[in-house]
Amino acid sequence: MEYNFKVTGVTTYGKTVELTPSVEENGNVVKVFIRRETLCNPRFQTLKIESSLTTAHAGDKGYMFYPTNFYYGFALTRFEERPNTLFKTWPTATLVSGICDNENAVFVRVAGEEFDGRFEIEYKDGTYTISPQFKFDGDEPDEDVVVIYTKMPNATYVDMAKYYRKYQMDFKGCRPLRSRAAERDALRRAADCLELRIRMGWKPIPTPVRHQNLQNEPEMFVACDVATLNKIVDSMYAKGIRGAEICLVGWGPGGHDGRFPQQTPSDERFGTDSEFRRAIARAQKLGYLVVCHTVTCGAYEIANNFDRDLLTKKKDENGDLIPYVREHYKKMGLNGGEPYHLCAKTAYENYAVKTFPEVRGYGFYGLHYNDELTAIIPEKCYDPNHPCTRKEAWEYHRKVAKLSIDLFGGYQSEGYMDYMNEYIDAALYIGVQSKLTHEQNPLFDEGIPFWQLVYHGIVLSNPTSQTVNYPVKEEYQHLKFLEYGGRPVMYFYSKFGDLHNWMGDDDLHCSNDAEIDSATDAIKRAYDEYETLKHLQYEFMENHEKLGEGVYRTTFSDGTTITVDYNNETYSIAKAE
Repeated sequence: MEYNFKVTGVTTYGKTVELTPSVEENGNVVKVFIRRETLCNPRFQTLKIESSLTTAHAGDKGYMFYPTNFYYGFALTRFEERPNTLFKTWPTATLVSGICDNENAVFVRVAGEEFDGRFEIEYKDGTYTISPQFKFDGDEPDEDVVVIYTKMPNATYVDMAKYYRKYQMDFKGCRPLRSRAAERDALRRAADCLELRIRMGWKPIPTPVRHQNLQNEPEMFVACDVATLNKIVDSMYAKGIRGAEICLVGWGPGGHDGRFPQQTPSDERFGTDSEFRRAIARAQKLGYLVVCHTVTCGAYEIANNFDRDLLTKKKDENGDLIPYVREHYKKMGLNGGEPYHLCAKTAYENYAVKTFPEVRGYGFYGLHYNDELTAIIPEKCYDPNHPCTRKEAWEYHRKVAKLSIDLFGGYQSEGYMDYMNEYIDAALYIGVQSKLTHEQNPLFDEGIPFWQLVYHGIVLSNPTSQTVNYPVKEEYQHLKFLEYGGRPVMYFYSKFGDLHNWMGDDDLHCSNDAEIDSATDAIKRAYDEYETLKHLQYEFMENHEKLGEGVYRTTFSDGTTITVDYNNETYSIAKAE
């Protein structure tokens, strides 16, 4: 059957050429291949695949869905007239999309060279298109480009999510939380309790000193010292909070993002190293898991193990290799100064395998938090001493996760990229925004819990950064948390600086006894609610329905339903009979 496939690429010389793909059809499955050898001579900057399979028109029945980068997770776009708009997903997001709820419904999955892949979502002059695109940067690809189109007439995004969940479990190593928790004590205990993060200290950001050393390092603000940590733990226990996974953020030298990839020792401005170790053991004796926050993708000159030779190297305009400064953080720097990027290969081989055992020596046990690995685009490294493609970076990130499980008992990170979900136990948040609006992008009609429909019951998660600390926020955040089946995340000092409040302005503080008392009251509210709902973490999310404008119902595999009404700010929970 003719599907009008059109494959165009832009070469390193800026020339646009059209390529002929190989197409295989087997029942409802259509596979498109562009062989690796075809993309090596000439080399390409980008490649784009268009098809009538993923084309719709304004006025058609149904809708399309696709990943939204770190906005939210996934968005839904109805086939209505609107302004011409082009939206590009980041490379290496969860690379699935689809056209739904009509006879031409099709599920799209990038299956080869996905680490360099993304989607272009476009509405232009009455026509909607979903186009897989690949970003090669003039390098030879690692493998064949493969895109799989599965025709699923009249399927909804729920049907496609369940189809993708089965694929993840049959072929990608994902296993139900229930079976994994039965094998690992740390995961079982973590699934049964909320996460409490405490940012203990940080240096100023924007940083006043981009190239820091021990002589010019800016002063660190101490938000929670060891004595205060003990007070928080005591207050929680006195109020009957018997389960929590406490994650200490910014506990190491220089505080949050202070001197990575140096992870130890604990910063003595919080208390002596022995006092810090005793505080961990003390909280564990009361029944709490205690874990910590580490980083393996960033590097600062002030670190005692900083090595310029181990940084990611990129090519400048002359083709010379230079250390890569992380683009996202370049303008303001980070707390530790100039935000260099650490090569994924050296991050694992030269740092994680050496420093993580030192961190474990403090007694940390639970779902170890290593930042960003499921939220960032893996960077290529061109250093001839440690070259690393995006595909290889994925593999090294998986090794970091596996090492964390072996050492600490579990692994968690942030974000919704799913290339390593066989090793992920929990995600801090799946997206940043709790609301998607046309102001953010004219294509965004509303968000959908596609990620949760796939992974709830496999990976613990909190819906968005804005549902962090939901008991002290507007009811909307509470309803979003319930609708998406979240595991609670509470956070002391989630906000650190006016420009670093992506988790919201409403926060928990501990500068005095009254603030600790108020904060632990909020933690208790989240704890009490989760005690009644935590069993649902072991269930799959089987359905998500829009019952009316602002009214949604989520159904779990044990038959429990949660219905939220954003209009009246109410919810109801119906347990299975």
